[in-house]
Amino acid sequence: MKKRTRTRTKRRPVPAKQWDLPAGFHADGVTMATLKDVVDPGKPTKQLSDLPFEKRAELVLERLNQQPKIDLAMIGAGSIDKARAITEVRHHTKVGRLLIEIEHQMIRNLIEHAQKAGAGQSSGV
Repeated sequence: MKKRTRTRTKRRPVPAKQWDLPAGFHADGVTMATLKDVVDPGKPTKQLSDLPFEKRAELVLERLNQQPKIDLAMIGAGSIDKARAITEVRHHTKVGRLLIEIEHQMIRNLIEHAQKAGAGQSSGV
């Protein structure tokens, strides 16, 4: 039997638009930090896990506001457009809390990917 070798998929660079979207807060806990700021070791930022729920929701609201369009479907919740996503997050509904968790996982993945790739090399800016 022939042994299959695992092929590695080519890592895609962090999408250019993500570098300028909020991905955390600066050390003051008030000012939002872009992905560029978060992965820059010279700029002190707070870890997502250290943020209270209200700050995490605020971060997600800002990211949603900066997106030109949002269109997703959720089992049990149906179709969610940008306006509904913002409303759900703002009111901390069950769907809103789930959207916050999904967005935070995406931010964590972006940060990890950016750090592995080397922030200055992947940003394209």
